[in-house]
Amino acid sequence: MKKLLATSLIVLAGTGAQADTSYQAGFMTDYLFRGITRTDNSPAIYGQAEQKVGNAYAGVYAINIDAPDGAEGLPIEMDVYFGYNNQFDGFNIDVEVITYNYLVDSAGDETEFKVGTTPIEGLNIALYRGIKNKTWYPEVKYEKFLPHRLYLDVSAGYWSQDDADDSALTARVELARDFPELHGIDIYGALDVISDSTPFGSDADDDDSELELVLGVRKKF
Repeated sequence: MKKLLATSLIVLAGTGAQADTSYQAGFMTDYLFRGITRTDNSPAIYGQAEQKVGNAYAGVYAINIDAPDGAEGLPIEMDVYFGYNNQFDGFNIDVEVITYNYLVDSAGDETEFKVGTTPIEGLNIALYRGIKNKTWYPEVKYEKFLPHRLYLDVSAGYWSQDDADDSALTARVELARDFPELHGIDIYGALDVISDSTPFGSDADDDDSELELVLGVRKKF
């Protein structure tokens, strides 16, 4: 993780452009990663720092997770990512590397490569490839600003693994509103659904879908 963070900072420094740093912190009633809870349906607090220099960017994201009894280490997930959003004439290709680092021994680290594009305003299409677990996750996301300071995020994906007979469809619908009168915080509610809560099992296991409601607040700095 330290090597990846150092590499990303070197890449940003080498661009020679003006750096733009942003921060975000938030609270949510459940931390769901692609439809699966990482906090055993308990609340989570997170923080994020990101720096952009030209088309390059890098960041760190930390959030609490659930850990079984007897696990050693801190129940924290710390993600480090960096990427480059190549801009062409009316087109872009966003290439990113994401490392998921768990500070507790009950969870395994993972690295994903992402390739994405934004063909029209508000529409993002991306493909994620997990290296260690050999997973694929194509995702389509649409963002829309609505009247009265509301904005809508809708996403759908398909989670699969090379060596598994099973897979899962995921979807998320989020409605949020920003409140400048409350120091610029966002308040949101989201519905997350996954067609199979054990997506990397076998055809013989029960394909139990799950639908979760998540509420949260967040603030950018």
